[in-house]
Amino acid sequence: MKRAFVLGGGVAGLTAAFGLRDAGFAVTLLESRGWLGGRAFSSPERRRGRVLDNGPHVMLGCYTAMRALLRRLGTEGGFQQDRRLSMAYRHDGGAVARLSLSGLPVPLAMPWALFRLPVPLGARLRAFVGMASSLFGAPAAWTLGDWYTRRRQHGVPDAMLWRPLCRAIMNCEPEEAEAAGFLATLREAFLGSAARAAFWIPQQPWSELIDAPARSVLPQAGIDLRLGARVASLATSGDRITAIATLAGERFELGDGDLVVSALPWFALAELLPPAVLPRARELRAAPIVTAYVTTAQPLPDDGPVTALVDGAPFHFVLRRPGDDSRHVALLSGGDRSFDGQPVATIAERALAQLARWYPATSFAGAEVVVRKENLATFVPACGTAALRPAPGKLPAGPGNLRVCGDWTATGFPATLEGACRSAAAMLREFAR
Repeated sequence: MKRAFVLGGGVAGLTAAFGLRDAGFAVTLLESRGWLGGRAFSSPERRRGRVLDNGPHVMLGCYTAMRALLRRLGTEGGFQQDRRLSMAYRHDGGAVARLSLSGLPVPLAMPWALFRLPVPLGARLRAFVGMASSLFGAPAAWTLGDWYTRRRQHGVPDAMLWRPLCRAIMNCEPEEAEAAGFLATLREAFLGSAARAAFWIPQQPWSELIDAPARSVLPQAGIDLRLGARVASLATSGDRITAIATLAGERFELGDGDLVVSALPWFALAELLPPAVLPRARELRAAPIVTAYVTTAQPLPDDGPVTALVDGAPFHFVLRRPGDDSRHVALLSGGDRSFDGQPVATIAERALAQLARWYPATSFAGAEVVVRKENLATFVPACGTAALRPAPGKLPAGPGNLRVCGDWTATGFPATLEGACRSAAAMLREFAR
């Protein structure tokens, strides 16, 4: 039986491992850390004994590849699966608006939902025109900020529609996000049924949705799982990888028919390969995600599981886990570099100061804050990054028995859970033929 060694146990690595096993390979999965799930993981918070995610990742109904992985793990039912999109917008000062779609297909429901927003008529009309023009995409050289200017989307449409969506999808500000990738992702979600655009909110910590079940399902599928197996080097000879060495001193010799599949981030894989193999992937920049988990003495007003903080900075969203204590909320900041070098106490102070402005009727005396920082959460999808991202599969200048996948490859998606799973699915199509 041919062997396949999958490097990395995030959602792309898990999808690849299952798919290769289904294709008849004897699969060994090497994960450097002590858990599975990549950047979708949880860790205990000592003070209250809670388990907190490294970031409150939210899915959409159109995440078909990620949902397939969850079905394989038996945890697709661990989400609040909304049937239509509903999202709250809270302004500085406490005013709240809501974008709520009907159960009709999104192209039919969105115009009426936009016209019902409590904003000036001119802003509603411009938002509708912007949504319609998103169907036509944008040139590769345009940032989303450029698209705003040409489509007259600054002001209310930017603050209440496009900027929150950009931060959620691209993990950066519109002024640095490529417009074409953003609009393509938007069409994926908004050109179908109401359920495709609806939120899927995890009801459990992500480690219970991915890590815990994967530890049992992988061996049941016949996959050899090695946790704490950080790859130190890849030995090559000619056009092939001949051995994999780990930091723990373990070495895997590869035969002629054996395969190596990397589901590592771009910066980790680049360290293992000669510079000529990934000559430009090293130019990708990383973007952080910072989450402040806040416990208050009195519950905040419940605007729903996802609330966009209009013109909010440094935090952009308030999220709630369905069924959780009503005093617990998570503030999410995507791509904001102002946290770099700041101590946790300062981040906590900034979180409470912002909450006090957006929730002025709530007292935050005695509130507790726990901060989670993921400095290398995603890449920055700036204009020109498409040329830096190889297609999933064989690298043009790489070893013949190496395949790559991961959310940083050219999937047509930004760095999302869905993009990671789709990259592995695209790579696996070579072996399904």
